[in-house]
Amino acid sequence: MPSSAASKTSGHGRLAEVARLAAVSPATVSRAFNAPNLLSAETLKRVTDAANRLNYIPDGLARSLRKNRSMVIGAVMPALRHAYFASTVEGLQSEIAKHGYTLLLAVSDFSEAAELTAVRSMIRQGVDGFVLVGMQHEPSLLPLLRDLKKPFVITWSYDQIVASVGFDHRKAIQPAINHLLDLSHRDIVATMAFLNVSDRERERLAGIQEAFANRGLPFSDDRVIYAGGSGLQDGRNAFRTAQARFPKATAVICANDLLAAGTMMECAARGLSVPGDMSVVGYGDLDIAAAMNPAITTIRTPADEMGRLAAQCLMGKLSGRVGLEHIELATELIVRGSTGPANSSESTQRISR
Repeated sequence: MPSSAASKTSGHGRLAEVARLAAVSPATVSRAFNAPNLLSAETLKRVTDAANRLNYIPDGLARSLRKNRSMVIGAVMPALRHAYFASTVEGLQSEIAKHGYTLLLAVSDFSEAAELTAVRSMIRQGVDGFVLVGMQHEPSLLPLLRDLKKPFVITWSYDQIVASVGFDHRKAIQPAINHLLDLSHRDIVATMAFLNVSDRERERLAGIQEAFANRGLPFSDDRVIYAGGSGLQDGRNAFRTAQARFPKATAVICANDLLAAGTMMECAARGLSVPGDMSVVGYGDLDIAAAMNPAITTIRTPADEMGRLAAQCLMGKLSGRVGLEHIELATELIVRGSTGPANSSESTQRISR
C-alpha cells in the first residue's frame, strides 16, 4: 500500500516508483500500459504487479479522473442469470439516469479475483464511483477504492461502518423458520447454493441456526445440503440428497426461490405432496414463487428499491453531500400454499436422525 505522501505525488513520479519496484525503465512501464504486446510475459507481469501494489493508473487518465467526471458508474454483480441482482441493476440504472449518468456493468461469477479485475479495468476506463455486492471481497479491493478516492456503496448487505444499502440476512430468514416450527415441523433440512463465496448465505444459515437455538432445538451441520448452484436443477439435485440423508424430513428451507421451485419439482416427480408431505420455503420472492402451484412461501427482499437507494447514496457522495450512507431495508415473510402443518404427530417429535 502506498503512503499518503506517495499517493499525492505527480503521475511521472508514480510512474518512476513503479519502474523502480519492477526493476525496469520508466519507458518500459509506459509500454506496459500502451503497447503490452511489445513486452515479454515476465516483464509485463512484473510491471503489472508493481502497478497494482502502488495503485498506479497511467498519467493522462489519472489526471482526468482527478479533475473531471466521466459520468459513468461501475457496478460489479455476482451474477445476472437470475432476477435477484438483475432487479438491483434495473433500479440502479433508472436512478443514475436521472442524474445524467450511465452504467458500466460487469459480472464476477462469485469470484473475488474476477471482481477485483473488473474494478481495476473500470478505474482505467475512468468510472466515477462503484456499486458492489456484499461484504466479502478480495482484501485489497476496498483499500484500492479508498486510496484512489473512488466512492462506493455496498448492496445486499447492511453494514454500520461501510456505506451500504441492504438488510440483515440473519434476521430476515428467522420468521420463515419460526413459521415452520409453529407448524410443528422439527425434521427440517436447509438447501444452500454458495456458502463458501457468499457472506449473505452464511448469514442466512446463521439465522436458521439461531432460530432453532432460540426454541431450544438443535440444527446439526449435516442438515445443510450443498446444492452447488442456484438454479432449478440444483434444487432438484439437492432435494434428492436431502431425501437420501433424511427420508423422514417434513420441511425444506432453501437459500432462494429457484432452489425452492426445483425442490417442489422433485417432490412432484417422487409423488410427494406439497405441503401435505413436504413444506417448502424459498427466499427472495421472485416471480416464480407466486407462479408455482402451490405458490411458494418466501422472504420478500427489496431488490429494486435497493438499487435505487444505492444510486441515490452514490450520487450524494459524488456531489459532496453528507447524507445517509447506512440504509437498512425491511424484509417480509410471505406465507403461501407451499407450507402447512407437519404431516404426522410422530414427525413433531423427531428432532434429528
